[in-house]
Amino acid sequence: MARRGNNIYHRADGRWEGRYYCKGTRKYKSVYGKTYTEAKEKLDRIRNEALVPSAKCHLLLSDILKMWLESRRNYIKESSYAGYRNKLEGQIIPYFGDLKYNRLDQELMERFIADKKVAGLSEKYITDMVVMVKSAAKWAERIKNYANRIRNVELPKSQPKEIAVFSQDEQKKLLRAIMALHNMTACGVLLALYTGLRIGELCALQWRDIDFNTGIMHIKKTVQRIRVYGDKSKTAVKVTAPKSVSSFRDIPLPEFLITLLLSYRGEEQSYIASGSTALIEPRSFTNRYKALLKKAGVPSRKFHCLRHSFSTSALQLGFDIKTLSEILGHASANITMRVYVHSSMERKSACMNRLQALI
Repeated sequence: MARRGNNIYHRADGRWEGRYYCKGTRKYKSVYGKTYTEAKEKLDRIRNEALVPSAKCHLLLSDILKMWLESRRNYIKESSYAGYRNKLEGQIIPYFGDLKYNRLDQELMERFIADKKVAGLSEKYITDMVVMVKSAAKWAERIKNYANRIRNVELPKSQPKEIAVFSQDEQKKLLRAIMALHNMTACGVLLALYTGLRIGELCALQWRDIDFNTGIMHIKKTVQRIRVYGDKSKTAVKVTAPKSVSSFRDIPLPEFLITLLLSYRGEEQSYIASGSTALIEPRSFTNRYKALLKKAGVPSRKFHCLRHSFSTSALQLGFDIKTLSEILGHASANITMRVYVHSSMERKSACMNRLQALI
């Protein structure tokens, strides 16, 4: 009888036989041992060695990468396809050139990672590229029966970074500038500061997406400038589905924010960030946002800092992680904790000062 999950049998002759499926020949093969442990060790060794499929590959790595990307085209968002293709054509294919696919191995991938770090690319960007190449190799093994020699390549380890947030004093300055300016840029920044909206979600938001009777804001689209591939490669501003399934969400608005929004309210079909039926792209709104920061006397920071600041303030006010995660549109509360919730220096000082009670 086989021990559960291992496919190892005790033979009548006293030996132990471990069976495994060889993808290259599409047949089962066996290893033998005097004991169960010996047979299992041999079986594990073979399974971990990634059996080399029988089909020979005469294609270039670039061919495999392009074939893999096209196989994914109907299953991913247009913006994701554009991002993948940009990485392939801008970084991966130029680096490996005319390398034969069967020469791609772990050593070459590790050299690729090291060289891209030296070139100054972020660990996140490098990780995305490595994941793409590994996914292509896995696809080639499954569909074409080609050897996958990079399955054990490790992803670059990213170091956690301190993400800047607006201090309470800076938020007060920003709020005063918003009230004084009272235009649609101010309205958009106000919304982001108190709901944590991403800039693409804000640019896609229309007045009809806010139900003033129930006080609920519906997030169901985003604005992106993406590369469009056709006869001529170009970019276009498009309204698309949000970042992920969990990004579709309903956010209940606090009463004070509803009151403020009513003073800005326009026609139902108007976009809030632009104040008209015409879209404003994220890059243009970012410029207006930076001008508002300058007017407020607040140091220039990325628009996403508003989202970080909202998350931090929400936790300080006692929001539970699950609720905050759903408001932000995250797939899990772990993402909220790991990425978006950061203690400000003020918060750290306040916590450390509590040690006074021990004296």
